[in-house]
Amino acid sequence: MKKFKYIITVLSLWTLTSSLYSQQTKTDSADVWFYFPKVVVSANRYEKQAFESHLSVQSVPKQRVWQRAVDNPGELLQEAGVQFSDAGPWSQKLVVRGLSGSQVLTLVDGLRVDVLRAYGNHAPLLDVSELDRVEVIRGPGSILYGSNAIGGVINFITHPLDNWSNALQMNGRVVVQYASVNQQMNETALLRGSTNRWRFLLSIGHRKADDITTPKGTLANSAFQGITVDSKISARLGGQQSLELAARLNRMSDVGVPTSPYATLAQFKTYNNDFISLTHRYQNKNASYLKNTELTYYYQIGKRNFEARMEAVPKGPLFVFQELAANRDVKTTGMTSQAQLVVGANQLLTSGIDYFQEWDDTRRIADAEIRNAAGTVMKNPPADLTPPTPKSDRLGVGVFVEHESRLLSRLTLTTALRYDQLQSRANGTTGTLTLTDVSKNDGDFSGGVGVLFNLTNALHLTGNIGRAFKAPTLQERFFKGTAQPGYVYGNPDLNSETSLNFDAGLKWQFKQVAGEMSVFQNRIEDYIVLFPKSAAGDTLAYENVGKARLRGGELFVDWRLSRYVSIWGNTTFVRARDLNQHEDLPKIPALQGMLGLRFQNVMNLYWFELMAQFVGDQNRVAENELKTPGYSLLHASAGCDAGKLLGMKQSLILTINIKNLLDRSFRDHLSTVIWWDAPGRNIVVGLHKPFTF
Repeated sequence: MKKFKYIITVLSLWTLTSSLYSQQTKTDSADVWFYFPKVVVSANRYEKQAFESHLSVQSVPKQRVWQRAVDNPGELLQEAGVQFSDAGPWSQKLVVRGLSGSQVLTLVDGLRVDVLRAYGNHAPLLDVSELDRVEVIRGPGSILYGSNAIGGVINFITHPLDNWSNALQMNGRVVVQYASVNQQMNETALLRGSTNRWRFLLSIGHRKADDITTPKGTLANSAFQGITVDSKISARLGGQQSLELAARLNRMSDVGVPTSPYATLAQFKTYNNDFISLTHRYQNKNASYLKNTELTYYYQIGKRNFEARMEAVPKGPLFVFQELAANRDVKTTGMTSQAQLVVGANQLLTSGIDYFQEWDDTRRIADAEIRNAAGTVMKNPPADLTPPTPKSDRLGVGVFVEHESRLLSRLTLTTALRYDQLQSRANGTTGTLTLTDVSKNDGDFSGGVGVLFNLTNALHLTGNIGRAFKAPTLQERFFKGTAQPGYVYGNPDLNSETSLNFDAGLKWQFKQVAGEMSVFQNRIEDYIVLFPKSAAGDTLAYENVGKARLRGGELFVDWRLSRYVSIWGNTTFVRARDLNQHEDLPKIPALQGMLGLRFQNVMNLYWFELMAQFVGDQNRVAENELKTPGYSLLHASAGCDAGKLLGMKQSLILTINIKNLLDRSFRDHLSTVIWWDAPGRNIVVGLHKPFTF
């Protein structure tokens, strides 16, 4: 991996040298910087240029989403420096600064979704064709968003409504896409319109995929199919007020989840997730005091029916055969509100209240028998009806305030404070981790100070100190049973995590070069980690680590060499230690990065891109965790607007994206699928047809 480190070092020095000697002019309005879009909604819970934010923020903008035409959200996030394991779309673990699962908050359109699962959301509930852009905020996001954002926030933003218009205007698009690695077909149709009083959007997507192919063969239990419907309608109430109703429906079936090499069947027969929200907005950008207010109520319901069959699992000289059926109902309701006040000429005050309550109701049947090598049944006990989690619920309330002040012409100071109070409850249930009724309370403050200093109009220094808070999820506290990582034990006595994060960065945005470089240190008290408890890594338990320390840094570069050619790249690095036991923490990604060379016509009529991905060796591992060798992959993508090239009035966009071009065999350190290869070469071809009426 010396070659990888050499490339990253040369890229860093080359970029910084070019930046210092570039002409410091304002970015042309036609320029679209990859990592620094003009507006970021989620970083400070209001619209703000990413370059003007004291936080480390990267974004994958709209144009990049449809030009890349990838088949899963994780691949998009990889370009924004988010590490992820890819054992199939239903096995993705998103990692920000070494933290993952419930330590990184996942939002859709700014609202938290399904926070019950301790090891992350099922990302495939989001079809890439439904996304407008994706934002990544690094650092202690719990200061503004509450528990579960101790490492950062990932906000998936779906297609927005059009602007208000005096006369009826309608437009839409049709997207068809095929991925070779699992024979996946995606079809999406979108229609939206607007008048001076009403706006609406309707998007329908269908996906169907077979099992994933790898250089080693086919990965069993990785297929899925389903339909996604996204709808929004907004009414103008007058007086700069609007009311918006949004509904999102997911109906997935036969969703395979690779859980074990002995699983002949492991899939959600149904995986439904429905979400509805109602939002009232008041906006007045020219206001001298009350700039805007927003109040949202939301409700989410999920129904999951999981089935598994394990055959001939070795247990000494005997073998276990097991069948499992589990039904899980998940409900979440919540409210989020905020107001933004202009205080004086150079001060902005944002405050609000968040509330949520979630319920988990799980039923299970586990039927196992033990046979000898000849297949004779040696033991056949009655089926176990014990649920993996008792009936449980969690309620959370948070209050926050953020104050932004421009103290000098070049200095902006941002301070924030938040308090969260959560209560987790579980019914006493025989055979579970809670034999009697249990109630746990968690409450703590989060807060931080951020500084943005303008060295020049194109060069900014940033610094942040932040204290974050994360309460254990229902899964971490009360779950006991088979899960995707293996057989998992929760811990009802887990303490809440608190962290103290320091980071410093340099942002540059010249006419031809944009980028960001940052370093961080995050010390976490009572760090919650899923530790392997067996040499095979298939038995795990949640534990508090007394003190954990994570250190690392990131580099992002986007350099336009000419009107047609640009280079972009990123690299991320983190090391994590258990300071009490003086050991490395598990599931920490290795040093890795991406480097891309892009050719693009000025009018976006055609483009071509080569991308190299580098991942280092991971030898710093926890007890019972496997070491993994480094690897390098080559990706390519291309596309053209065939409609415009052929002189048509409307666009007809063709794309091709080839991941793992050389069909390399590799093992991702973050993957829970330790018995099989990662996906092989994946050729994704797509057709994108926008239209207007």
